[in-house]
Amino acid sequence: MFGLPRILTVYAIAILLALVLGYATSLFDLSSPDRMSFVVVGLVLFVLALPIFLKWHHILLIFLWNAAFNCPFLPAQPHFWLLLAALSFGISWLNGLMGQKTSLRVPELAKPMLFLSGVVLVTALYRGGIGTKMLGSNVYGGRHYVYVLGAIIGYFALTAVRIPVAKANRTAGIYFLSGTTFILPNIAFALGPAFYFLFYLLPSEYVATQATADSGFAPGSVARFAGIAPACTALVCYFLARWGIRGLFAWDKPWRLGLLGVTLVGSSFGGFRSLTVFFALLFLCQFFCEGLLRTRFLPIFLGLGGCALFVLVAFSARLPLTAQRALSYLPVKVDAGVRAEAEGSTEWRMQMWRILWSQVPKYLLVGKGYAIDPEELYLADLAASRGESSFGAESAMVAGDYHNGPLSVIIPFGILGVVGLLWLLGAGIKALYQNYRYGDPALDRINTFLLAWFITQSIIFFAVFGAFNSQLYVFTGTLGLSVALNGGVRRARRNPAYPALKADLAAPVPVAA
Repeated sequence: MFGLPRILTVYAIAILLALVLGYATSLFDLSSPDRMSFVVVGLVLFVLALPIFLKWHHILLIFLWNAAFNCPFLPAQPHFWLLLAALSFGISWLNGLMGQKTSLRVPELAKPMLFLSGVVLVTALYRGGIGTKMLGSNVYGGRHYVYVLGAIIGYFALTAVRIPVAKANRTAGIYFLSGTTFILPNIAFALGPAFYFLFYLLPSEYVATQATADSGFAPGSVARFAGIAPACTALVCYFLARWGIRGLFAWDKPWRLGLLGVTLVGSSFGGFRSLTVFFALLFLCQFFCEGLLRTRFLPIFLGLGGCALFVLVAFSARLPLTAQRALSYLPVKVDAGVRAEAEGSTEWRMQMWRILWSQVPKYLLVGKGYAIDPEELYLADLAASRGESSFGAESAMVAGDYHNGPLSVIIPFGILGVVGLLWLLGAGIKALYQNYRYGDPALDRINTFLLAWFITQSIIFFAVFGAFNSQLYVFTGTLGLSVALNGGVRRARRNPAYPALKADLAAPVPVAA
């Protein structure tokens, strides 16, 4: 039973919220789905859920870090993890002021993140865009700055609480499996207009190609279910973090390998060519980190890979068009229209990169930042809609959507941004390796996968596809989870019996008579 003071507090809050809603109803029509109604209702729900946030903010942040949910009551509808990162960081900071021990201090990771934050803030203040349009600025671009800084703040929020070893597997499962929610936008669109209200919470960009193909406005376009790719990636990550390659190939549990095969096949319906490269590189890194190169798993792995390649070569032309697009970069037979569409997508990227690389010296010392002139963006979109665009990527260039990892760093933030990112990645790989090498044996599988995952993401970012503003949270989240699970960065332990052992080894060996 609640005590009387607590009951009075609850009544006071309820009465205050009722007054706020009543006053807001007299000013706005809360039944209409406009921004102001979302803001008012969102604030009321936030106040009601505040006790939940105070107690469960850390695990909620872990769940929402990879989840596909937006904040409909905030401008530009940012991802929910961004709000939870700021909220969790604030709660942890307040707990620290009240004397509670918070934040696992890892200076070797904090320094490059603070350096990156400084570069981002200085560039934003110098180039503009951080003010955003709603604060009186005549340019856009503040959203990208917020995501970069939010990813760094999120790292400190993740490392504010030590995760017990007994809860490590469950926490890692929550962290990765929440990514399966990216399939929800495609399901909501397929269910029809009655379920379109879900897009207030779900990102609509994952149904763009699906909607284009269903509308018939672009004949010959392939209906790609873009949300399947991150959802299947989340499942593969969970499999490797939970079981590892050794566990996936366990003879007494064949269903694990079958589940992996179904997931990999399902991922091809996203139509992303880079995803097959990503999975191949991830398994290679995981294979190496588990030390399986000189075991019986190597011929098994190679044999299964050869069988899969044979099946692809033999039946590639019979696969669905979406799956054919995912394989169109390989020397296999696919639909001519699918290959032409994929090659066209590659061609405009190559043309854009050639133009952008010629601009690198201009922004080498002081980056361009994320400032976007709305008039320039409008003219680029207008030219594309009239068919007057030279190669179809002017809008992407103006918006800073370069589809290239190195360019997404060096053009917005110059050489200092590159130094900061390389510093962070180098320090991150070293920290993950130390936890992999010296961490608790109960965390071996998770630490092994986090190292392989981080290395794979780093290679893909520079060699295949990357976007600094939208992928930095992947790096900081991986590091934050590792630090929270291991209680920091593990160090090599010196054997206390080493001096005595060394003396015993140096002693002369008695010779038998």
